[in-house]
Amino acid sequence: MWLAVSAGFVAALCLGAQDYSPRLLWSALAAYDPTDPAQAIIREMRLPRAIAALVIGAALAVAGVVMQAMARNPLADPGLTGVNAGAALAVVLGLFWLGALPQLGIVGLALAGAALATVLVRLLAGGGDNTLRLPLAGAAFASLCMALVALIVLLNPEARNIYRFWMVGSLAMAQPPALAVLGPVAAVGILIAAIAARQIEAMMLGAEMGRALGLSVGRVLGLGLAAVALTAGASVAIAGPVGFIGLIAPHMARRAARGASLTQQVALACPVGAGLAVLADLAGRWLARPAEMQLGIVLAMIGAPAFMLLVRRMLRETA
Repeated sequence: MWLAVSAGFVAALCLGAQDYSPRLLWSALAAYDPTDPAQAIIREMRLPRAIAALVIGAALAVAGVVMQAMARNPLADPGLTGVNAGAALAVVLGLFWLGALPQLGIVGLALAGAALATVLVRLLAGGGDNTLRLPLAGAAFASLCMALVALIVLLNPEARNIYRFWMVGSLAMAQPPALAVLGPVAAVGILIAAIAARQIEAMMLGAEMGRALGLSVGRVLGLGLAAVALTAGASVAIAGPVGFIGLIAPHMARRAARGASLTQQVALACPVGAGLAVLADLAGRWLARPAEMQLGIVLAMIGAPAFMLLVRRMLRETA
């Protein structure tokens, strides 16, 4: 599967508004000449963008696996933790109070807002062991955050212009300094998810069963939320609230290996999500050239029909 992702990664570097040959790609990577405009485009623009697609795709897919397992809901999405809304509110508040900010400043605000949102949602859900409280608390918190965002955006035209671009979900602003910070953050989140996967899977049988197996319900929920906060938070900070990968990739991973454990699903979700993000970004750049469709728009066009088919299949199975 990673071989297919690698092929997509190479295609993302070669194809776009202007197509380049594999030979030129090799020259740009192995013997970079900054005076060559084509090599500069590959190294300075397409390479960071393709790496960002790999990072956010894998991270959102893992966040989706964990969130669906914790909520015991196959339609759960990382956004149900309030991560997207918290990051959006933090960015808009920063723009409202501080004015224009450098990219690393926006990244820092988004990551801090995502982390704080996760903590607040956990507190709102209470100290109980009912995992169904998490999506309910997340939905309530997200509604409050987005109402505040709408108010601030209406009052501040400058914040509205910057927020409108950031909110759609795009890799256009992915830069090496931000990736150097957020890539390890996402990797830590994936690692936590892999470590906690067996415990979360045991919790899917019910809190009583989990306690009978010697698990601390609060600790397991805390680890799961930490994994979601780090993976989804890093993704939101890189590209804005990109949707549907966290919803669809877990289902694709489960179908690729029926009966797989949650640990195996986490491992499978990484290449599936990475491949989805790379191909969606490539499609947005190549099909609409010389213009561009942002990543969030392409994923919405793909994900919305897939979501409807998924809901229809679930309704048939429960009928």
